[in-house]
Amino acid sequence: MISSLDMKALDRNAHYYGVPPRKLMEEAGRQTALQIEKEPKKNIAVIAGKGNNGGDGFVTARYLKEMGHEVEVLLVGNAKNIKTGPARENWLLLKRKAIKTTESNNPEYFQALEINSDIIIDAILGIGIKGKPREPIQSAIKAINKSKAKKISIDVPTGINPDTGKGEREGEYVKPDKTVTFHKPKKGLPNAKTVKIGIPKKAETHAGPGDLLYLNKRKENSHKGQNGKLLIIGGGEYTGAPALTAQAALRAGADLTTIITTKTNKDIIAGYSPNLIVKGIDNYKKLTEINENKYDAAVIGPGIGEKHHEEINKHIKQTKLPTVLDADGINAIKNPKTLKNKIITPHNQEYKNLFNQKPTKQNIQKNAKKHRCIILKKGATDIITDGEQTKQNPAGTPAMTVGGTGDVLAGVTGALLSQNTKKPYRAAVAAAFITGKTGEHTAKKYGNGLLPTDIIKQIPQTQKKYQ
Repeated sequence: MISSLDMKALDRNAHYYGVPPRKLMEEAGRQTALQIEKEPKKNIAVIAGKGNNGGDGFVTARYLKEMGHEVEVLLVGNAKNIKTGPARENWLLLKRKAIKTTESNNPEYFQALEINSDIIIDAILGIGIKGKPREPIQSAIKAINKSKAKKISIDVPTGINPDTGKGEREGEYVKPDKTVTFHKPKKGLPNAKTVKIGIPKKAETHAGPGDLLYLNKRKENSHKGQNGKLLIIGGGEYTGAPALTAQAALRAGADLTTIITTKTNKDIIAGYSPNLIVKGIDNYKKLTEINENKYDAAVIGPGIGEKHHEEINKHIKQTKLPTVLDADGINAIKNPKTLKNKIITPHNQEYKNLFNQKPTKQNIQKNAKKHRCIILKKGATDIITDGEQTKQNPAGTPAMTVGGTGDVLAGVTGALLSQNTKKPYRAAVAAAFITGKTGEHTAKKYGNGLLPTDIIKQIPQTQKKYQ
């Protein structure tokens, strides 16, 4: 079974990987028509909505006409309000193919409508339904149901919630004899036939813009602190690393970032930017005194250095915060059992040191499942897995081999985790994609001379483009 959100993400990823909505709509309509092709030549009424489901219906009508059926299309609404480009294009094609069309936004029209066709194709609402159908759709549903014609729904019967398989109220959803649904089965569909519509494999196996749909949306009335409070523990041998992590997290949308470091490093790190909140402690043994209730998530590791591994390992075992482990946060781990519920972002050598094996996709999946953690293994193609779900992320550029880009990824991951604490895998996938795409865009300007700070500045533009 596949959810409506999964299908929306796949559609968006399909476009990113080279199959635009126009092609998906064309194949959806063609496949639907093929399910009716063997029927004797019939009079067919396509009752369509103004969205992509309606567009699928327009394409279906065109193919059925070419197959020799007598076809009429009735639009529930006004053509000027058709919502998407592909649907509008296919509506106009109906005119060119001399297919009879009628449009009405008047509930009374549908209340009086008698559909005497042999077959009705329901293409009013698909997976995008929110709540119970409104007028004139309610009246159109009743007109379809009272007809004695054979009824075929496209993708999901109008009025049925694709995630529950149920309608909001009896009589307010289409009751089809058959449903032609796309790509994978949806919940509770009666007499459903699942057909492929050309969604590429990469749309499922690789990270893309669709993966950003799983993230929580910022509320219009939210105030400071409600969109992620991130704790960053770092700074020792390398004072710049936690500063990069914090600035990346802020650019990725976290409301507040707080760096906790040793007092000897506090002023140095604070001096990198006035945007940084930095608190100093005597030493990393004092991490037990942190009030974790002030934060939503943590990043542990940037720039700490080897001499603090013992204290860091102890804190990682004790922390209750959703946590991203990077660099010395990973190197400090003595027992992989400590990784439970954590996100780790190792490169090849860090992975080998931690698990004592090669970072093959199969090994990474096994370790994520065994230790109940999320592994974001960095490389030319990142591998992100929780042991059950796995994505590859090819986004990025060789220019990102410059030092500090791992700190940027840790900050983006931490920011998204702080906003999506119940969705750590989704946060990790989205962070890998955003960081990789940002590197690609930045490299177009700076080439192999790009710096981590160049990437950080570009993060909001990448998010705006793909969200």
